[in-house]
Amino acid sequence: MPQPPRRDDFFDPPRGAGRGGLRLAETPTPDPLAQATAQVAAELASDLTDPLMQALVWLTQHHGRPRSAASLRASGAADGALTPEQAVRLMREAGYEAALQRRSLSQLNPMMLPAVLLLNGGDACVLVRALDGGRYEVVFPGSDAKLCEASLAELEGEFSGVCLLISPREAPRSHARAHHHLIELDSTDHWLWGTLKRFMPYYRGAMLAALISNVLMLATGMVTAVIYDKVIPHQDALATLWTLVIGGVLAVAFDLFAKHLRADLIDMAGRKADLIIGSKLFRHILSIRMEHKPASAGSCAHYMGQVETVRDFFASASMSVLSDLPFVVIFVGMVFVIGGPLGWVITLIVPLMLVSILVLQSLVRRAVRTGMAEHAELQGNLVEALEGLEDVKTSGAAPQFQHRYEVSNAVAAESGHRTRSMHGLISHLTHSMYQVNTLVMLLVGVYLIRDGHITQGSLIGAIMFSTRALAPLSGLVGLVTRYQAARAALQSLDRLMEKPTERDEGQNYVPLSQVSGRVGLRDVAFSYPPSQPGQTAPKVLSGVSMRIEAGERIAVLGRIGSGKSTVLRLLGGLYQPTEGMVEVEGIDLRQVDPAEYRSHVGFVSQEPRLFHGTLRDNVVMGRGDVDAARLVEVAQLTGLDRVVAGHPLGWDLPVGEMGGMLSGGQRQLVALARALVSRPKILLMDEPTSSMDAQSEMSFLRQLKQASQGVTLVAVTHRPAVLELVTRVVVMDGGKIVLDGPRDKVLATLSGVRPAAVQPGRDAAAEGTQVHMHPSAQPVQRKASV
Repeated sequence: MPQPPRRDDFFDPPRGAGRGGLRLAETPTPDPLAQATAQVAAELASDLTDPLMQALVWLTQHHGRPRSAASLRASGAADGALTPEQAVRLMREAGYEAALQRRSLSQLNPMMLPAVLLLNGGDACVLVRALDGGRYEVVFPGSDAKLCEASLAELEGEFSGVCLLISPREAPRSHARAHHHLIELDSTDHWLWGTLKRFMPYYRGAMLAALISNVLMLATGMVTAVIYDKVIPHQDALATLWTLVIGGVLAVAFDLFAKHLRADLIDMAGRKADLIIGSKLFRHILSIRMEHKPASAGSCAHYMGQVETVRDFFASASMSVLSDLPFVVIFVGMVFVIGGPLGWVITLIVPLMLVSILVLQSLVRRAVRTGMAEHAELQGNLVEALEGLEDVKTSGAAPQFQHRYEVSNAVAAESGHRTRSMHGLISHLTHSMYQVNTLVMLLVGVYLIRDGHITQGSLIGAIMFSTRALAPLSGLVGLVTRYQAARAALQSLDRLMEKPTERDEGQNYVPLSQVSGRVGLRDVAFSYPPSQPGQTAPKVLSGVSMRIEAGERIAVLGRIGSGKSTVLRLLGGLYQPTEGMVEVEGIDLRQVDPAEYRSHVGFVSQEPRLFHGTLRDNVVMGRGDVDAARLVEVAQLTGLDRVVAGHPLGWDLPVGEMGGMLSGGQRQLVALARALVSRPKILLMDEPTSSMDAQSEMSFLRQLKQASQGVTLVAVTHRPAVLELVTRVVVMDGGKIVLDGPRDKVLATLSGVRPAAVQPGRDAAAEGTQVHMHPSAQPVQRKASV
């Protein structure tokens, strides 16, 4: 029998509540909180009423790969109504090919259907297929989406002329050819090589420009040789001189244009690649499973800063040098053509430079790798000190941190000195080889001129061509020194990109049609990943089983380090168990899209973080379906309304970096409001009132108790007042559940009071109200504090 819709004062707005606030008409005095909230009402849109988002959801279901709106938004769309450009990005991230096209309905190939039609007035529909007689099958997505028919005239009257073409990426080749206009983004491609591969047309153009530039440089060398040999000996050959000079100037002008074009093409490709690579890396960092997150935020930020080094080397510097490298052979050949035996001089210099590159490469590699690690440690120490500056000051640890920073800085400076010294040696060696090449060619050339084998013009031309032949090798020497830095940064970024993510793009997740709040753990064990390969990490949890019914309110107690917060993170989907499973509605949580599951979960961590922005930004963060009335409700529930009403900026109050402009208690209120604003079915709280005073705590718990009826609540706490909110208590010790049962009986057991004996003849339901003690738990012999 279907249950009537749940109604309570907290998770549903009261009837008659307007967008300006809750029953504000009862008092003639204007409510500053409601006034501040009304200013943002128009900015907050709901995915449930966003036609474009609902059209995308319908298409994923149509293609047999259902995604919820929350799951699609997790790919990076901003809050509010979805724009067509954002829709393209979301579908590409979801494993589809997508592109916006401006065309009429008659121009749509039937093989491209279904497609999303953008209608006038910001609406959207899905054109499913064409029928006979000029009619079409159309779906207007939403909660009651149904197939309907429409004529061509009816659709053209509403169609804006822009459509969104979408197809699954694994479509057959025949179908993919119908979508030749779509850009393929294979998520299996390497984050760097796959991105650079997309810009190969730019690099091919740069190669062509390099070819033109080097051919033109052949002309300038030949002009110089002819002037020395043909014009200077004949004083009346001025017409020939002007002809040669004009031709040489034109060659130089075209060479300048070709070089500038090559630089622009490489820079354009690099700039676009930077945007894509940076987006990929940051998206991967945001999706890394919490247990695998980088140990040091400062080191991770340092390596992220090396993206420019990696991209610049592989996409700019290397392309410039490699495009010139094949012409080394051509210029050496030209030395043989006009200089004869002088070609053997440059032939000996070229291998000598290559040998020096190989010899110095190993020395540079060691210096660069050491410098990268030491600079990462230096930045990690700096970020750590800045994040904990208050604790550093209050604990008197400033001298210790100052000494540690100075040691790291000195080591990094010494490493940087060694690296710069190696780079300087290579640069000076290259310059010296240039000079040696010129001197040796002059020496040999004089003898060849004396013997009549070559002319003066041939000598000058040969020197010019030899210099041009050595230029790419000089760039190659510098490239080798940069290669070591780029390689070290690439290896670090590769290790970062290899960390497992929460969502498997190749998996079809089970949609959660309805969430009642029933969750649980079944034989769960958990251990953090080992810090070094080959190590065995100790288990934080072992054999933990817990069944939580919908609407149940539970407190988790235990000593420090007993695994309470880990259980909460497992229930919130932040961690994945190493053994066993986490269940939601009887489904293994690994089969549910993480973003969709978290849209039903409110989570407050033990140390909540705020982010740069306003008070409103931090409350509605990631929730696009919050209206102004809901903001008022949550603010009144948590006590945040006093903060909003007490400041002239109201909801636009800036919180500063990491919430530094708010007190600890105010930051906790904001974190609580953030968790509650989306009307979650599951509330997970880690010490939710630890920063509240007694009066604020009692007020919050009183309202939360009344408002959270029918909502599953799991709270980790040491505060006795919070225990009044729950009906069941779980006690943990050593990563195991040692007590689990009704609140009063568990507390009595912890206090050393023997709970009432079970009366004979009680049924199984009554037995379920007893305290369950883990076999490893010893009888309580003394009173323990909770």
